[in-house]
Amino acid sequence: MKFLNILAALSLVLFIGCGGGSSEQQNESAQPEEQETEMSSDVRTINIVGIDQMKYVVEENIEGITVGDAIGQDNMLRLKSITAEPGEEIRIRLTTKSSLPATAMAHNWILLEMGADAQAFANAASKAKDNNYIPTDKQDQILTHTDLAAGGETVEITFTAPEEPGDYEYLCSFPGHYAAGMKGVLNVEGSSDSGM
Repeated sequence: MKFLNILAALSLVLFIGCGGGSSEQQNESAQPEEQETEMSSDVRTINIVGIDQMKYVVEENIEGITVGDAIGQDNMLRLKSITAEPGEEIRIRLTTKSSLPATAMAHNWILLEMGADAQAFANAASKAKDNNYIPTDKQDQILTHTDLAAGGETVEITFTAPEEPGDYEYLCSFPGHYAAGMKGVLNVEGSSDSGM
């Protein structure tokens, strides 16, 4: 019994001695998380849905996007374009809404460099099944892209809008989707040196 009391007392001393530091140390370790949250709040998130009608749609018309008519059974709005400032941080979160198998219906979001031939890119992409419809000979034309998302899946990418104002096309490279209208334009507006 005496041995158990000594063991309990020793455990208590070790427990108190390894208490994790003072409250000042704990506050210091919490600061990076707070800073990380503040930094991520500067990123504009655009939630896009890919649907079986081979269109990008959004639930509502928000500032910084242009929408078209309602599409599909949920009457979501067709996404036509996104407006960004040079160097703006943007997160694209793409969810595919489909009950079809991934081999028949999946979506991605690919932003091309300004002046890229989107039709030629889409044609090459349709032959790149083994590379998730990303043509290896045209990767230099891609500024950023998500992975493919099958029905019920969500993928996202965070990127910095180009510094050079202009129109940058985006598209889904799954076969036939670009031709069906799964595309749009990122309009970078303003001067990249306006803050100087």
